[in-house]
Amino acid sequence: MDPRGAKRGLSLKEFYPSRSNNARKGDFGRVVVCGGSDRYAGSVVAPKRAADIVAAYSPDLITVPCDSSFPDPNIVIELLENADALVVGCGVIRTPESHGALLDIIQRCKTPMVLDAEALHALAAKAGSIKGKQVLLTPNAGEYRVLSGTSWPPAADARRTAVKTLAKQYDATVIVKGAPDIVSDGERTYVDPRGSPYMTKGGYGDLLAGVAGAHLARGRTPFDAARVAAFIVGRAGELASAKFGESTLASDVLQFFSSVISSR
Repeated sequence: MDPRGAKRGLSLKEFYPSRSNNARKGDFGRVVVCGGSDRYAGSVVAPKRAADIVAAYSPDLITVPCDSSFPDPNIVIELLENADALVVGCGVIRTPESHGALLDIIQRCKTPMVLDAEALHALAAKAGSIKGKQVLLTPNAGEYRVLSGTSWPPAADARRTAVKTLAKQYDATVIVKGAPDIVSDGERTYVDPRGSPYMTKGGYGDLLAGVAGAHLARGRTPFDAARVAAFIVGRAGELASAKFGESTLASDVLQFFSSVISSR
């Protein structure tokens, strides 16, 4: 299969121009991935690895452990002093304490953010926490219901309207993950049809959050970060599914990121 796929409204060339011969590590942004727990320790590895491949800002996984089952806001804010974007929420256990910590991080964060998984549940209780910030929300259909208070509509036109309405409600960019992915910043709407029915498993949302975080760190808007993340993860998912079929895992999709990007 052709890694480039059909040109469906987006070209990776605009997101990956030729690099200068003088490029250095750090020139392409640094991402802090905040999440995980003793129950879901691997959740932060997927977005971190995805960001590494996409942005190539560091080949190493650097971890900072916490003493509790939820992120320590003070540690995260300190790490963000030398970072350009935050991905937060993946793999955090749902407790009142974890929600309090997540909201503290969100309110104090000054960098662009991707809010995923449990961070979305925390945000639903205090939507004003992100007012005036550069934020990308990455809900699935169930998390859309938590954020909006309404069910995910079945019709395509209604879904596009629903995402646009949610983006306006939270003053943020929203990508609702599904088939297809739908992105809106409250004004513009982008629909990405890439993907595969074999991608209905855990871990794909973590990959998307990592790719989007990498592009936020490179100075992209949340809307563009969401668009390119949907493109890369969806196209890589198509390629992985063609090879592995029913047994396709998120880690298999990750293997195809490089070929999707290099074929731009």
